[in-house]
Amino acid sequence: MAKNSLSKRHEAALPAAAGGLVESEASPLDTDAGRAGRIGLWALGMGLGGFLLWAAFAPLDEGVAAPGMVAIDTKRKAVQHLTGGIVKEVLVREGQSVKEGQVVVKLDEAVAKANFEATRQRYLSLRAAQARLQAEQAGGRAIQFHPDLQASAQDPLIQAQMATQEQLMAARRSALNADLQAFNEGVQGQEGLIQGYQGMLESRKSQLALLSEELRNTRGLVAEGYAPRNRQFELERAVAESNTSLAELQGNTIRARRTIGELRQKAISRQQEYRKEVETQMAEVSREVQGEAEKYRALQNDLQRIDIKAPVSGQVVGLAVQSAGGVIQSGQKLMDIVPSDEPLLLEARVQPH
Repeated sequence: MAKNSLSKRHEAALPAAAGGLVESEASPLDTDAGRAGRIGLWALGMGLGGFLLWAAFAPLDEGVAAPGMVAIDTKRKAVQHLTGGIVKEVLVREGQSVKEGQVVVKLDEAVAKANFEATRQRYLSLRAAQARLQAEQAGGRAIQFHPDLQASAQDPLIQAQMATQEQLMAARRSALNADLQAFNEGVQGQEGLIQGYQGMLESRKSQLALLSEELRNTRGLVAEGYAPRNRQFELERAVAESNTSLAELQGNTIRARRTIGELRQKAISRQQEYRKEVETQMAEVSREVQGEAEKYRALQNDLQRIDIKAPVSGQVVGLAVQSAGGVIQSGQKLMDIVPSDEPLLLEARVQPH
């Protein structure tokens, strides 16, 4: 009995020992998992506690309500005109989508075109006169017209102005050449007279030499009584007349040379007056051309601005002009265009505490 009880106890102890061995082998894993779980719970609890403490004691401003609106980043684009005018046609409506560069309003071009054409005619006329004066100043045979004139060469009025300047240059040059030719012919005439006087002087000198020799011989004959004294007197008068004639011819030669000098000086003065006149006109015309060129460019830009175009692509809002015939002032806003594909901003107005 005692042996049976001991054996049973021994058998019962073996499973228990085996179970203990199994439990001792599994306990480290269970211990690690539990520890990690406890650490996670502690961390979560501390974070939640810290957040509650921060929310309780942190100095935060209270939330307030404020009105706001959503707007585009670059605001609206105003459509205006620099000088204003009379509306001829409105090509858009409120809320209509437009493309950049699209014509939205057309103005009446009658006044702008009339002002531009008047200034254009005066400007190109001055340009033609300036080109003619430059050719005269340089002594050129042909006029080199300004590019603005060449660009408008098909205009009959501009063609007439260019032809007028060419004719004027030819007439002025012909008048100058005629005056210079007259002076030159006068010089040639005086030179011919001088040559004639020189020939007469040589002839009279030869004649005087013969008369003087005859007079010497006659005086000897008169002294010896072989010739009458009246013959001596006649020869003396002839010698005196020859000397007088020589003096007159020499005087005429001097006067002819002086006349040649005067004619040449007149030719030089005529050329100087011509150049001075050209330079004076050139200074005046160049000054006027500069002023008219600025007006011409400005009116040309005004004429190009008759068609008012959209500055950006977007939607038309705030259309202030609805029909044709209205008058817009300089710088008046005609409409706004809300640009498309622009970033949006939230604008809010918060009252200070």
